[in-house]
Amino acid sequence: MAVEPFPMESANFDADHRISYSKKDQTYVLEAEDGNEWEWLAARSKWVPVMNEEDARKQQEAYKVDGVDEDEPAMDLKKRKAQDVDAEGNAIVAKKQKAEPKERVNTAIYVTGLPDDVDAEELYDVFRKYGLIAEGVDDNNPRIKLYNDDEGNFKGEALIVYHRPESVGMAVDLGDGYDFRTGQSGAALRVTAADASYKSQKDQPLKSNEAKKKGTNANHDRQKVIKKAEELNGRLADWDDDDPSVLAKTSSRWDKLVILENMFTIEGLAADPGLALDINADVKEDGEKFGKIANVTIFDLEEKGIVTVRFTDVLAARACVRSFNGRQYEDRKIVAYTADGTEKFRKARKTTKQKETEETARLEAFSADLEKE
Repeated sequence: MAVEPFPMESANFDADHRISYSKKDQTYVLEAEDGNEWEWLAARSKWVPVMNEEDARKQQEAYKVDGVDEDEPAMDLKKRKAQDVDAEGNAIVAKKQKAEPKERVNTAIYVTGLPDDVDAEELYDVFRKYGLIAEGVDDNNPRIKLYNDDEGNFKGEALIVYHRPESVGMAVDLGDGYDFRTGQSGAALRVTAADASYKSQKDQPLKSNEAKKKGTNANHDRQKVIKKAEELNGRLADWDDDDPSVLAKTSSRWDKLVILENMFTIEGLAADPGLALDINADVKEDGEKFGKIANVTIFDLEEKGIVTVRFTDVLAARACVRSFNGRQYEDRKIVAYTADGTEKFRKARKTTKQKETEETARLEAFSADLEKE
């Protein structure tokens, strides 16, 4: 026998013969065809089964705590106050323990090895990939500081402050050793977590009692800091989901597959049997800076010059996309993106003779390089 569905709108309750109103419980009760009773929860707009005495006893038994008398009444407030006096009737005032100071969390990185002509705007464009960069309370400018020597010349060092501490680890993991400007020698960066002492002491009065009093200058500064923090927290929702604090714990296998376009021409592959090996080696050398590579595949029948790189980690794949996209390779501009599973690429099946020819070309190229050296 089909069970008649429960009405979900209170306006329809009066027309249903199974529903009655309980003045005791101040809610509607429905008796189903199987004899079970259901109670209407108006706050959640749903029916829930009514628990009978036997079910309640079983639940109480399941959650019973050893050594605790469930029937013992709670301590009376008057009795409690009576216990908080000494033998002479004087009130005993418990000393409030001083809270231990919280450990200062680092949200900044030090960057060294920067080019002499770098500016804060270029640094912002590079390092915002790893997290939301904090902003100044008064000027709203990104908190990036470039360091100069005594003569005012840039030292190639900078401090970058993030809004979230998780971004520091990501910047260090993916930015350390990063080729800041592709093709320029000596442009590999050194990225390390900053010491929390970089924070200015002028920020400390914001936690004082004076700062908590309305109308004071210190309170005005404190409110600006709070407002800026709320603004940045709100912008986290709009920021790229590469932030580790919001990155999904699970991802599909396609998120780890990077697709590179314009890596070769079909004519170029045909003319140079060793070119495919060179491309494979170049991609692996640069890609392994971001994480472990499972495999590199060259689709030699694709006019767009497709090469795919499969990483073992989704963060490494995304870092690879950022680094490769827009880069020049053999006078061609690379287009890099992660796969979505809809792509279908073609490659030729190599015969044994073709494999032997490629291996011979590789060995000859290797021998030529040794002779040049």
